[in-house]
Amino acid sequence: MAIPLRIYITPFAERGAREPEKWSCDTAKKALNVVNTIWSKAKISFVINDCLTDKPLDMAKSARNNDQRLLDVLSSRHNPDNAVHIYLVNSIENLSAGGSSYLNSDPEPASFVQWYGDDFANGRAWAHELGHLMSLDHVEIDYADERQAAALRNNLMTKGLSVGSDLTSKQMDGAKGSKLVKRFGG
Repeated sequence: MAIPLRIYITPFAERGAREPEKWSCDTAKKALNVVNTIWSKAKISFVINDCLTDKPLDMAKSARNNDQRLLDVLSSRHNPDNAVHIYLVNSIENLSAGGSSYLNSDPEPASFVQWYGDDFANGRAWAHELGHLMSLDHVEIDYADERQAAALRNNLMTKGLSVGSDLTSKQMDGAKGSKLVKRFGG
């Protein structure tokens, strides 16, 4: 069974001036293909049930660089329902995270993902955020331990801006056993 996603293409505005959005339902589908390729290793898949362009979020650029605050504002705009809410937003200046998610889908399964400019980068960031919703935390690399660093540098859940998409068997098992996957019949 595929986990249902409700996509909100969420443009920003500042003082009523709408900024043009980079995401579209078409780019979301292309990024989701990358997401599903990555998560297919764990036999987990996602499907877009709805893709909507949301009303602009009027928020000063200086207030957008706190990922938790931004996720809280985005998720407060829609009531939780029987889908995972994904907010696709433009690139955010001075935000070092690719997005943000409620770890373990608590209080609800919601994430935002910022625009990176190509299907793989967008999809990889999205897959990482879904990992958080499925109870996976960041992987910390000890670069002094060359063997550990070599084993983990390409991991999907590596903290920071990375291009990795690998998953360990422990991560795949953890995701499959998460309350999010179980909620949708996994």
